[in-house]
Amino acid sequence: MGSKSASAGASSLGQARLSRIGLERIEWACAILLSATVLFLLIIRTTHAGALWRDECDSVQLAQMPRFADLLANLHYTAFPILFPITVRGYIALFGAGDFALRCFGLAVGIAFIIAAWFYSLRTSRQPPLVLLGLIGLNTNFLTAGTWVRGYGIGSVLIVITTTVAFPLLQQVTTRRLVTVLLAGLVASQFLFFNGALMPAILLPVAVILFLRGELKSGLLVICVGLVIAITYVPYILSIFFDVGRWAIILGEPVSLHWILKELDYASGTPSYFTRWAWLVVLSGAVGGAIWRLCQKKSGAERHVLLFGLLATVVSIASYGALMSVTHKQPLQRYYLVLFCFLACITDLLVATLSRFTFVRFARIALVLSLTVVQPFAEWSMIISRETNIDILAQRLEKEAGPNDVIVVNTWSRALSFNRYYHGSARWLTVPQISERRIHRYDLLQAKMTEFFPLNDLEQAMAAALKTGNRVWLVGEFRDAVSARRPLALAPAPDPKFGWRSGVYSYAWAQQLFVFVRRHVEKMDVVVQPQPLVNPNENSALIVAEGWEY
Repeated sequence: MGSKSASAGASSLGQARLSRIGLERIEWACAILLSATVLFLLIIRTTHAGALWRDECDSVQLAQMPRFADLLANLHYTAFPILFPITVRGYIALFGAGDFALRCFGLAVGIAFIIAAWFYSLRTSRQPPLVLLGLIGLNTNFLTAGTWVRGYGIGSVLIVITTTVAFPLLQQVTTRRLVTVLLAGLVASQFLFFNGALMPAILLPVAVILFLRGELKSGLLVICVGLVIAITYVPYILSIFFDVGRWAIILGEPVSLHWILKELDYASGTPSYFTRWAWLVVLSGAVGGAIWRLCQKKSGAERHVLLFGLLATVVSIASYGALMSVTHKQPLQRYYLVLFCFLACITDLLVATLSRFTFVRFARIALVLSLTVVQPFAEWSMIISRETNIDILAQRLEKEAGPNDVIVVNTWSRALSFNRYYHGSARWLTVPQISERRIHRYDLLQAKMTEFFPLNDLEQAMAAALKTGNRVWLVGEFRDAVSARRPLALAPAPDPKFGWRSGVYSYAWAQQLFVFVRRHVEKMDVVVQPQPLVNPNENSALIVAEGWEY
């Protein structure tokens, strides 16, 4: 009986081992399939995104300024720290500033993310990156905004790398590891300000765990690393206090809970509702499972990993929320990309730690396969959409606009992309007329907002062209302006009702412009309508007006 029992036990153990090996092979196959799918979507996005839209043009044209001193002088007008424009400048020097070359910049960022995800999962759990790649690699926010010539994508890659190199500190704090974390944190925070808000979420949990283990000196050293990274933000803080703060007031907009939830929904991977529920289920399940397991484990390395994951989740959401509340800007989905990336990292780690339970591994495989099948179909129209049609309108204007015609670009911010793509002979102006057309100059916009008649120069230029038999071409967004019979009239900023809200002023100026044209023009035709499969951020119409009526 004893020998039969031992034989049955050995057989059972052998079957369990074979089952575990088979499950591991399925997981690796799923991770490889997932990586190939993400790479495929990145390539499709690269070949279909088309021209750069205005925010990307801001990055490129800042990086292309003739002298490096000019870049530094205008750095406080951009939304990114110093290393990002320097990187774009170096990339352009090596590969050129053509649209396809710059789209390949986004492709390189996407490929770097795939590599970083594998590096993270293999280093932290020795498992393939199923959850991280599934939640972020197939996310429309990452595939679009993450591949722009902006800092969101590369910032996400760097936060993954920083989290990866910080993880070994839970095991042992060494000088080499501290220096590596310091360098990674400095680089990450100097590419994207949002990464600075996530440094406490990486370092504070590590320090807390070290303190709980009685390693007071090591915990203080980790805190010191965080303080050094924070000190590098002092120049930016001083710039905000002495310069940026004077004009940043015009960027403030009312923020409602509905708006925040809507943008969070977009950031989770809309248009697929599946991703919203995937995020809710996986994140809540990982946190709940970690708390349950933590109550069972009183000591050991697993307990430290679970505690790190829980603390990092709480601190990241709190610190990110604090940053967003301080900026007073309406949070857009792209602002959440790096936070979602960090949460996906932590969720990946927690799920991998809980994967000692077979049902967790099966659930993870089911999730990844579902995302791999559903997401490409759900997001295909967004993947193949162009970022702008300004380049198409610019090419048409180069052919059809006469040298004495006047082109009016609404709103002023579209000047950045129009400046990149229009090379014709006709004079062009913005609504309102802003002298700097390469980068976002909100200080110049603020000055226009304080004028009593900010559109006078614009109306005079249009009237002069029309009276001499030439045409006026209108480029931009006019849907709301078309229906306006009585345009919104605002006092020089700050308006008694709307204060310094630049969006309201831009809305009012568009209405005033269109009412002026409709009142004085004999004939007006829509040459190009906003087009399908173009990002609504910059999908412009082209209207031609001719003839003058008093």
